[in-house]
Amino acid sequence: MANLGQKDFNARIKRIESPRNTSYYDPDLKMHVPKRTTQEAIRKSAKARKFSVMKLLISLLIGCVAVMIGQAIRLRFLGMTETGNAMLATDLLLTAFFMLLISALMRHRKISMRLCQVVGAVAMIVAGHNLMWFYPDELAIIYTTDYVAQIRAETEPMSLVFRDIAISL
Repeated sequence: MANLGQKDFNARIKRIESPRNTSYYDPDLKMHVPKRTTQEAIRKSAKARKFSVMKLLISLLIGCVAVMIGQAIRLRFLGMTETGNAMLATDLLLTAFFMLLISALMRHRKISMRLCQVVGAVAMIVAGHNLMWFYPDELAIIYTTDYVAQIRAETEPMSLVFRDIAISL
């Protein structure tokens, strides 16, 4: 009898190790579960993540922060304080660089997230000066005190400004 049990055990081991055996029966789930998962299935499950509004809000903030970093570098290290085409081009290039860098580090690379980053950057370029009306001391640390005073002298609170066009809200 012991020999018969050993034969059953050996036959079961042979079935389990067979290359044609691709699944096993799970009595708790009452279904066959695949033994081996391909790399494609792993990639598909990683890509099929749920939609999250929080990720879109973080993408908006990435765009805003990228603009602030770009402007701070332009002011502190490049010394460009006058308005014009050179300032706008420098801001856009630095913003694009930091937006791509931060989004790559945080894995926000989908098209919808990139679009939210661009929207956040545009909103910060057009309406970011309003923050200087609400938080002048905090932003004087990021930018310079002279720049904050210059922006407060040139703009009004609760307005949208792009280059020389100002719209009061």
